[in-house]
Amino acid sequence: MKKVITCLTLTALLFLSITSCKKDDDVSYTDFTLSVTLPEEMGSNVSADGINIEITNTVNGVIAKGMTNDLGTATFTLEEGIYNITLNGEKPYSTLVGEQLFQKDVTINGIVENLSISGSVLSKEVELFISVVGSGWVFKELYFTGSQTPEGSSYYKDKYFEIYNNSDEVLYADGLSIGESDHTTAFDLNDWADIINEAFVTQVIYTIPGSGTDYPVQPGESIILADVGIDHTEVNANSFDLSVADFEWYDDHALDVDAPEVTNLIKYFSYSASIWTPHNRGFKSYVIFKPEGTMDEFLTTYAIDKINGNGSTSTRYKIPNAIILDAVELGTPSDFLSKALSASLDISYTHCGDADDSRYGKCVRRKTASIENGRVVYKDTNNSAIDFETTVDPKPGIFQ
Repeated sequence: MKKVITCLTLTALLFLSITSCKKDDDVSYTDFTLSVTLPEEMGSNVSADGINIEITNTVNGVIAKGMTNDLGTATFTLEEGIYNITLNGEKPYSTLVGEQLFQKDVTINGIVENLSISGSVLSKEVELFISVVGSGWVFKELYFTGSQTPEGSSYYKDKYFEIYNNSDEVLYADGLSIGESDHTTAFDLNDWADIINEAFVTQVIYTIPGSGTDYPVQPGESIILADVGIDHTEVNANSFDLSVADFEWYDDHALDVDAPEVTNLIKYFSYSASIWTPHNRGFKSYVIFKPEGTMDEFLTTYAIDKINGNGSTSTRYKIPNAIILDAVELGTPSDFLSKALSASLDISYTHCGDADDSRYGKCVRRKTASIENGRVVYKDTNNSAIDFETTVDPKPGIFQ
């Protein structure tokens, strides 16, 4: 379990903060002041107070927590080292649509990675951003690990994604697409880092068919996208029944199985020459999106060349962040090195197990935020580290 140190940030309590954080006279400490700048579009009348701060020492895992004051600053006394910093809070945001003024609370986030903190005094200014506003569609469960048979063999055909209507109105699933990152989060270099704040680069696109209103999903209900929509317990006692799936991705290959009772997704693109299966360690990241025009127009507009290690090129597609409806960054604590998603889409990441077999038969599932008139509302702060339960039993179609 990680140790947590809470630092008081008000100037009047600075002495208490210093004495509570200094644990070892043989260790060098830094008086660190963090200041935040709100997004420019929020205007000058919104205060920068009340922003939650979490500072994690990347070597020993010690966490310091605090909150900005009226000046948008917070002060900590930290052991010298390398730190990751996450910031989040809620602020009122006003926007003029035509002649009408709308105001609502929005989530504000910020992130600093691999910050070297040393010397007696250090300050850092962080620019915050408004998280992308979702449409109501969220990933409820991502089951990417597969399972093991009673004999101990790996079984991958029972993977699925569950997409949930987190809004209070009927939504139509027609045209919803899923994408998987070309980038692997266990790699330290993201080839697409220069466009990460503009677009997500995908290596697969599977789309729900329909003309626009063929697949209504009620508030508080979900759809299940399966690899193979069959009762897997008939061939693997450690699996479960996915014959209830709404859709399946089918690759028309000898290694794949087509369940005739389950509607196939439209396969627009896959990097694989055979079949696609999500990475069973969770080294890829996933998005839900819907193109603004036709898919043919999208593919023509957003194709991008990938330079392979041997100098050849292959095709990938960049999905503008602005049309992404939900996004989940995945990795494992022992292997995560770099993000596939902009921090505006997902500020952190979630995982299923680590460098062992504990992941098999487990999933990541979104946490419940509230129950409104019997309808589950799932947590969606665009921070998967706090939005998801990790390494839990799959519960497709169960809302709690």
